[in-house]
Amino acid sequence: MTFPLRVVVLALVAEVVAYAGCAVVVADVLTHKRVETVRGVNTRGFRGGFRVHKIVTERRIALLGGTAAYGYAVDWDSSLGPVLERRLKQAGAKFAVLDESAMIDATAQALATEKAVGWFQGRMEFGPRSLGARSILGDARSAGMQKNLNLKVKYRESFRPFAPAVLREDVADWFDLKSDSPYMLVVADVREDRRRRMSAEEQALFGIDKLNVSRSEIPAVTHVDYSARIQTVHRDTNPLFHRLLSRFKELTGCPVLVNTSFNVRGEPIVCTPEDAFRCFMGNELDVLVVGNCVLQKSEQDPALKQDYSQAFEAD
Repeated sequence: MTFPLRVVVLALVAEVVAYAGCAVVVADVLTHKRVETVRGVNTRGFRGGFRVHKIVTERRIALLGGTAAYGYAVDWDSSLGPVLERRLKQAGAKFAVLDESAMIDATAQALATEKAVGWFQGRMEFGPRSLGARSILGDARSAGMQKNLNLKVKYRESFRPFAPAVLREDVADWFDLKSDSPYMLVVADVREDRRRRMSAEEQALFGIDKLNVSRSEIPAVTHVDYSARIQTVHRDTNPLFHRLLSRFKELTGCPVLVNTSFNVRGEPIVCTPEDAFRCFMGNELDVLVVGNCVLQKSEQDPALKQDYSQAFEAD
């Protein structure tokens, strides 16, 4: 099997990057193709046990059912709910167990009232982006959400940008994009009719003050040049996250959420329920949703509170 030079280069880069870990995904941003390399996959490839496993275009999402969430699984047992409940109880968490519809509604209601939500569902993402399995979510309409998530949840500079997750069927109504971007790799502009023109006074501002000016109906995910790095959420490949976005849209009229990785500055993305609970107790997230278990920060044992603000080296 012969690979184009670009693919060979990307695969070699992936091998170097992945040497310290078990897997990595490298994106070819020029063609929107992904080169997956997996340790130990029995296919033709390169030295060191890392293999070119599959090349998948954005339009043909075929790998393992079309989802990037095929990393760490909490438990292979089908009784996932009880497994999550047991592990959260062992960690000292207090939570309500809801059916799926009630969990979706409670999460959407929290997001609609500008609460910051940790979202932990199913298998972990395999790749460089949070895609609705290990995510921190927020209301993209909120003028203060970007600053709040950066300073109080991620513990980093207030100007750092966030990406939008949007229902695939609604993406063209909000962005200058008509194609798929399920892996949060494509950048497009916010539609002209969704933008907010800056006043003369705002144009005269400088630095952080100017960065903090709302530029669209979804300011938390709109960059200074009106662009955004978009994740399109598909009903068939990401059904639970799609349901959450759909319910949020029913409540607010907006099908867009802030989606950022579930970690703080310098910390690896959370992998296990215990990781998620520790991170939740170490920052100022308001709500944590693990499977169908919903945790409110105000109901947790204060003795389990941690300070993650200085726990990890700055990146």
